[in-house]
Amino acid sequence: MSLVDNVLYYGNCHCGRYRFQVSAPRIDSAISCTCSLCAKKGYLWLIPAEGSFTVVKDEGCLVEYQSSTLKDRFCGYCGSGVEGVHLTGALREKFLVNIRTLREPYVNPFNLEPALRVIEAKGDTRSIETSSHESAEATANSLFSCHCGDVRAALAAPLENEELKEDNCSKCARIAYIGTYPSKDNVTIYGRDRVFEYLTGRRFTGSTFCKICGVHVFSNVYGPPMSVFNKLPPQRKEVALAVYHKNMAMQPLNVRAMEGVKLDNLRPLIKREDEGTEGYDLEP
Repeated sequence: MSLVDNVLYYGNCHCGRYRFQVSAPRIDSAISCTCSLCAKKGYLWLIPAEGSFTVVKDEGCLVEYQSSTLKDRFCGYCGSGVEGVHLTGALREKFLVNIRTLREPYVNPFNLEPALRVIEAKGDTRSIETSSHESAEATANSLFSCHCGDVRAALAAPLENEELKEDNCSKCARIAYIGTYPSKDNVTIYGRDRVFEYLTGRRFTGSTFCKICGVHVFSNVYGPPMSVFNKLPPQRKEVALAVYHKNMAMQPLNVRAMEGVKLDNLRPLIKREDEGTEGYDLEP
């Protein structure tokens, strides 16, 4: 395909504090790296041609985190991973753009899966030290952790017993979120003071991200204020409150953050909603 046939894609972190444009052949495939950081963030990479990538807006919010395999840049306000440079293997010294952050024309990440080019990681030396909360983690069925290990969640119940969901809304697509929703009674979280939180829309749920590595491990559920329910007729109020209390008892976790997770094995259990990004608009 010639340069004349290239498509001009516009992309951004979810909050829009970092925006760019990139010219590339129409995107119908992506690169997926197996390194631990790419796996936890669910990156789908595009290698732009030299001179085809232009920053349109930069409010200085990008944070850099470097693992043994990747120099990663993510928004320190909304958590979106935007770009990176690999340090090892077949992608070494390649500047990469996360296809999940492309807004217009929209690229549905679900549609790219049949044509993924998987790159096996080289030189991934990641390890996390045993936490001071070793006893709780040792008895957990599953341990969820950010890449650097500062933020963790221990799940006492078997993951297979929990609901697993994935959608491609504008926020979830950018962070490659696959959610599970166990009871708070079955989850112990460490490092709540080491995250930043991003809330959107009606602000009923906040996605949290490690301040150091930017990995999303857990979300906070707030729900609507009680004044909302007081305006409902008695019968509707009873039903709405039942849903509210059910949601408030949940502790959402990001399945991609689970240590040793094999997503291919879980795929049959994951319910997908292909709703896309309709209704997502950026302020100028």
